[in-house]
Amino acid sequence: MILASSTYNMFAKPLTAALSPLSLLFLSELITLSFLLMSFGLVPIVERLMSLPPRKFLPLLWVGILSGTIAPTMWFSGLHATTAVNANLFGNAEMVFLILLAIFVLGERWTVGHAIASISIALGIFIVALRGFTEGISIQFGDMLIILASLSFSLGSITFRKYLHHVEPQVAIFVRSITAISAFLLLHVIRSMGEGAPPLFDHELIAELRSFPISLIPALLGFCFIARFCNVLTFYVALDRLPVATVSLLGSLTVVTGTLFAHWYLDEPILWYHAFGGSLIILGSIILETLGLHPSEKHHTAHLEQKLHRA
Repeated sequence: MILASSTYNMFAKPLTAALSPLSLLFLSELITLSFLLMSFGLVPIVERLMSLPPRKFLPLLWVGILSGTIAPTMWFSGLHATTAVNANLFGNAEMVFLILLAIFVLGERWTVGHAIASISIALGIFIVALRGFTEGISIQFGDMLIILASLSFSLGSITFRKYLHHVEPQVAIFVRSITAISAFLLLHVIRSMGEGAPPLFDHELIAELRSFPISLIPALLGFCFIARFCNVLTFYVALDRLPVATVSLLGSLTVVTGTLFAHWYLDEPILWYHAFGGSLIILGSIILETLGLHPSEKHHTAHLEQKLHRA
């Protein structure tokens, strides 16, 4: 699970140079959906979806829009304008947003542990964003998009936690993929109508696919199969065999492994402020786990699942 989730930015970064954010979103969701259907089957997933209470459908759609469409589009746009190392570190802003949303939306009690963990994570992000305060206050546009994407992911996660924590993962992923694909097709139809062209094909997507480098096909398949699909499956396999606290605590290692993978695969530099800021982010994650901020194991499991569904 740690290795699979650590490849997300490593694989996605080179793809942003060949595909627009919307095209990458469409292709990745389409391929991920194919892996999902080959593993679980269309009919069983649809049967489970239709057996859900009607009140679950609106939150499912909302999660699909936030975590499946808006957030990935901003993430891919930001990743194109920043490094995979930075994206890996800035993405942890979602934990701070989740803490704040849990307090204000779910009514969870604010504790000293929450405060210390949030300050540690936020300080780590600021150190990386400001490049160790060596270049003054200068935050890249791509970095800001990653942080905004993290906010959108956290809004989707808190919705999932409040209304959908009993929904099976394959059903939630199915709805998210269908929502993202439908949003892409709808935007294309609207754009085609505005241009007076028949809404049959997305000429931008076709042009990008024609010029898509063959050398990037492994990265595209790796992103969809390893970073997204295998990440979800291995998470639930690990959760069946290990204590929830162990899975959660070890999951924080992706801050380190994701940075190392980006350095190895993309040859991106790891500077001292990356290491220092990353250490503070890891410290904040460890504080969240070791202080026992979750009232029950069931609550802890739901918290882990909501973070996973951003993948």
